[in-house]
Amino acid sequence: MNSSRGRRFFLLTHPRSCSNLLVRILSFADQPDVVQHDVGQGYFFLPADDLREELKLQGKNVEDWTQDEQEQMKQEWQKCFVELQKYTEATEAEDKIVFVKEHAYFMTEPVALSKFSFDPGNVKQAPWTVQVPNKYGTKVTRSSLNHTLLPDEFLQTWFPTFLIRHPALMFPSHYRTIIDNSGVEAAHAEGERSEIMTLHWARTLYDWYTEHLAKPGSGSANDTKWPLLLDADDIINNPDVVVRFSEIVGLDTTKLQFEWKPAEKEYLALLNNDVSRRMRSTLTASAGVMKEKSSADIDISREAKKWREEFGQSEGEKMERWVKASMPDYEYLWAKRLTPRIA
Repeated sequence: MNSSRGRRFFLLTHPRSCSNLLVRILSFADQPDVVQHDVGQGYFFLPADDLREELKLQGKNVEDWTQDEQEQMKQEWQKCFVELQKYTEATEAEDKIVFVKEHAYFMTEPVALSKFSFDPGNVKQAPWTVQVPNKYGTKVTRSSLNHTLLPDEFLQTWFPTFLIRHPALMFPSHYRTIIDNSGVEAAHAEGERSEIMTLHWARTLYDWYTEHLAKPGSGSANDTKWPLLLDADDIINNPDVVVRFSEIVGLDTTKLQFEWKPAEKEYLALLNNDVSRRMRSTLTASAGVMKEKSSADIDISREAKKWREEFGQSEGEKMERWVKASMPDYEYLWAKRLTPRIA
């Protein structure tokens, strides 16, 4: 293992990619070498995304943000990073595994988002980057595929795993949660939706790591090449993949849970808001891994008819467009997924 990275693991996800299911199976509460954190339901950069929504900046060109809005967002993203760094340092001080789940979209800086959604020629600002401690270098850098708020030197201290799911399941599921949490009008905000109904951010960050990350092993699997890629179908249908992943990152595989009791009212009350309860509603009502949530035999054209019926003609057509546009990125990443170890 590269000692400069220690045991820092990123799980880089997308909304409705079954990340809560994976974390439930990994059973961090029972893992002796993992220090749990309870920031943003597992997402350190969620508070900044909440503020962006409060200020109505999602899907808005960063060039049109007021100076005050820009300052508020910069301060909030910096606070998110500080909390991430505090957790990382405290966990390393205990010689424990640092395991952070974060949506790749949450870490994407606003200039990149604006260039993706609008004419890049109309976006003049330089990329935004948070301030990091000098131990990462007195002069940090940003290379072309790094669209995050984090400098290259910080990203290079992590072992990353990307979790993906078929867009024809992931995007409609996320759209439904937007309707439930924020209303139909918010779901119809096309600028914001186009930023997140994509696997572009996962693919570019995956490619960045492929180019920039040295590839030593970790834990007991010294031949592991990073970054890793997990697909939700394998989490659902192939326990051996989860076991292999757990071995790689140094988790106790005897603590994995593929079955459990549905959540009781006392646990649901601990979830700090209605959004948290909605985002985990399927998982908390379940008694284990639900095989029917996989993408087996899914047909986009057939699903598109259902979307037009459920969301309306215009929104259903948008969903079909988003899903089809994301399929090349999904197929590219899927081909690189972790598979069971050959016996």
